[in-house]
Amino acid sequence: MKMKCFNRILMVSILLIFNCKENSAKSENNKSDYQKNEAVSKISSSSFIIRYTNLIYEHEGKELKIPIFEGNMGDVKYKEFRMFCVEKKYLNPNVAESAFIIQADKGKLTQTFREFMKFYKSNILKDTDISKPAKIIIDGGALELYYDFTVNEVPFVLYVKINTDKGNIENLDSIKSILDLNLNENVPNPMFKYRFWKNYTSKEF
Repeated sequence: MKMKCFNRILMVSILLIFNCKENSAKSENNKSDYQKNEAVSKISSSSFIIRYTNLIYEHEGKELKIPIFEGNMGDVKYKEFRMFCVEKKYLNPNVAESAFIIQADKGKLTQTFREFMKFYKSNILKDTDISKPAKIIIDGGALELYYDFTVNEVPFVLYVKINTDKGNIENLDSIKSILDLNLNENVPNPMFKYRFWKNYTSKEF
């Protein structure tokens, strides 16, 4: 009789443990899905605002961690970010994001851009003169900026696209420092674009 009671108690205990683990796993999955939904906002066909703390690329077994400006929602591997976007139909399986987006308050686009550049000067661009990109491409009043950096000896490029308040820029000599430029604040939705290219240098663009 005592043995039967013991076996029953044991079975009930095991069932309770498995139920708790299952509920915990579901809770973790729900939390993970919630965080991803909150951390990624689609802006256009392949442009996103991301709020992760760090975006982690991988190369030959190495993790290459890149901090995200204004991000505070935990780390994510780049391939997991891509998988999430494909599952949500934000991206097609063989298409990469075109850019990440930084939005600013009205009248604070230039200030936000400078804070963005100073943020990256404190980490991935610490050995770089941020006032002078490795490469600049002029597209009317827009500028495409390319900064070279490495993470664990793997080359990367930080690409940034801004729209200035100067109208058409005719030559690079007129740009003394990127940080001295004023961005175009007279737009309905103040923003600028950026993205990272792994295994590239600015010379390849």
